[in-house]
Amino acid sequence: MRITSSTLVVMLSTQALRRSVSGFLPVRGPPSAFRRLSASSPTLSRRRPLATLRSTAEKTDAAPSAKVTFPLKDAVNPPPRLRFAPSPTGSLHVGGARTALYNWLLAARGKVDGIEGSAFVLRVEDTDQARSTRASEISVLEDLAWLGLTWDEGPEDRPTDANGATLYYGPYRQSERNDMYASVAQGLLDEGKAYRCFCTEEELEEMRARQEVAGETPRYDGRWRDADPAEVEAKVASGDPYTVRFKVPKGSRVVIDDVVRGNVGWDAEATVGDFILLRSSGVPVYNFCVAVDDAAMGITTVVRAEEHLTNTLRQGLILDALHAPRPR
Repeated sequence: MRITSSTLVVMLSTQALRRSVSGFLPVRGPPSAFRRLSASSPTLSRRRPLATLRSTAEKTDAAPSAKVTFPLKDAVNPPPRLRFAPSPTGSLHVGGARTALYNWLLAARGKVDGIEGSAFVLRVEDTDQARSTRASEISVLEDLAWLGLTWDEGPEDRPTDANGATLYYGPYRQSERNDMYASVAQGLLDEGKAYRCFCTEEELEEMRARQEVAGETPRYDGRWRDADPAEVEAKVASGDPYTVRFKVPKGSRVVIDDVVRGNVGWDAEATVGDFILLRSSGVPVYNFCVAVDDAAMGITTVVRAEEHLTNTLRQGLILDALHAPRPR
């Protein structure tokens, strides 16, 4: 991590907040409760050796079952599960450290309040194959460990409950969850909530240019949305490349109750059109991965940067189609 003045402020503030978190959070019990918990709980006090972090980033977890379940679907008052999900395309920056701190603090409050199952989850979002590197992942993990923002679940973890039963939501690298994404995409295809699109790059560029000339918001025009199934099957059989697109319901609107901004809403059909879930290479896109992972990992609350607010539109549509609860 390159040390700048702003980065140093966050580093010092992070460590100071960790030492005084019981004063920062509205917790039950005396301030010393957090100090006792920190001293006794490996999830709050451990500092991971850097050699362990390096070996962790170099190994691969076993592939998950393609069967996907959503643990919050029927949950009542679930424990707080928060996640920090960096992309390993460079070093941890000051904004990322701040986001990690807020998520860590909210998970810590759940532990201080004695809520079993409270967790701070570290998920590595490495689907950008061209830019993601294990060296960057190691760097981010080391910086988080140096800041004391230790995680309960991450790339090398298989957490257990109080009885020792495995509670495995991993793997925690998106690049190792492709079978899961493919399974979910196939389910959406089977239910008619997604479809195959055989448009070429040239056709898409022509479509975009025509919309811009007309003063319209560029978006996919849905030309393969209601294609003849026989034509689709023929193209698949002949090996024509295709993407998998989400079928945005007609007239749909997504509204969220954002803790900071209040009610925020979008006209989905007019804003994004039918967006891509899987590229022609089979690689899933960012918003599809995030929605599936948050649901499958039981994430209850999302704290993230302002620029990610608009991503909630696509993620909300996907979660609704999967009948999975949206995180707060």
